[in-house]
Amino acid sequence: MRGPRSFRLAGEIADGVHHALSYTYRAYRYLVDNVRIGAERAGRDWRTLDIGAWVVFAVGHDGEAAKRAARAVVALYASSMSDERLMRNGVDPGSLAEAVAAVGAGDLRRAYDLTPVEVAQRLSVAGTPAECVGKIADEIARAGVDHLILAVTDADLVRVLCGLELPGVLGVRDQLRLVHKHVMPAFDRHGLL
Repeated sequence: MRGPRSFRLAGEIADGVHHALSYTYRAYRYLVDNVRIGAERAGRDWRTLDIGAWVVFAVGHDGEAAKRAARAVVALYASSMSDERLMRNGVDPGSLAEAVAAVGAGDLRRAYDLTPVEVAQRLSVAGTPAECVGKIADEIARAGVDHLILAVTDADLVRVLCGLELPGVLGVRDQLRLVHKHVMPAFDRHGLL
């Protein structure tokens, strides 16, 4: 997930690559550029390869509730990200030090509380359908990603992870309906979702 060698190797020998936990144009250009280097080294056209983005995702008409839900999963997954990857995604690793320590101690509720809201928003695709479309278009699709793998975060997952009750967070099925109705049409012509 960190690159660059794994990204280049994927470009050389694989049908593509799925990259998790990146949310900025800079991070995805790093991925795509290194896949391209590997593909060209092997005499392949990188544009024929499958380049996917696995993202923490929550959508709802109540965008703030969706963002609160995504924060729970970000609190957990950010602890697995290297400082280099955090910086590539515009996050100061020091801003997560206490949350990472809480995850290490097994206290996911405390990790949630210690994960800065702005960091959670940077490290997820969450909000209203329009907000999600905007972030996908601006930060991910334009970098050359072919498709998304949505790690849909709902209230049940938040309850299991953190013991929190978050009103207004849609269930997985309702979120997928919003994706189908409002998010996918924005990208159908590109084949992204």
